[in-house]
Amino acid sequence: MANEQHLKLLNEAIEKHDIAIWNKWRQNNPDIRPDLSRTDLRRADLKHAAFHKVIFKDANLRGTDLTYADLSGADFNKANLIRTHLTEANLSEANFSEADLSEANLSEANLREADFSYAHFLGALLLSADLDRANLEDNVKELSLSQIKTAKHWEKAYYCKDILEKLGLPLDHNEKLREENEVKKGKE
Repeated sequence: MANEQHLKLLNEAIEKHDIAIWNKWRQNNPDIRPDLSRTDLRRADLKHAAFHKVIFKDANLRGTDLTYADLSGADFNKANLIRTHLTEANLSEANFSEADLSEANLSEANLREADFSYAHFLGALLLSADLDRANLEDNVKELSLSQIKTAKHWEKAYYCKDILEKLGLPLDHNEKLREENEVKKGKE
């Protein structure tokens, strides 16, 4: 269930058409992880919102405009993201497990290390989205090769065996990628 204080503050920003209200609160409270679970934010204008690590579990974000938003580390488990605008949003390390991203626009979004386990992608746009180390390995639904190949760094994402074969990537691709990433982390 959503935290009432967090929801009230966000609704105030939406009603006043001033996302700066929310963003200022986030800036002043960086250690709080806002919980907006099960909220109905359909068609809200949330461009440029500071939603780093926000919990949107089971939320209805259908048609919401999250263009340029910082959603890094956010939790979208089982969220409705149908027709959501996520153009140029930072979605690195976000959890999209079981989310419905049908017809969502993820063009030019940062999807590095995002988890899309069991997510739906019917008609989603991935044009120039960054798929570096994104998890598309665990039973992703309705994701086509043409969608994948419009993205950047698609060859550095994790895929299920069926998609690996269709993309012409070796079957040990995921293991080699994990090894490379471990070596990189060891050097940092």
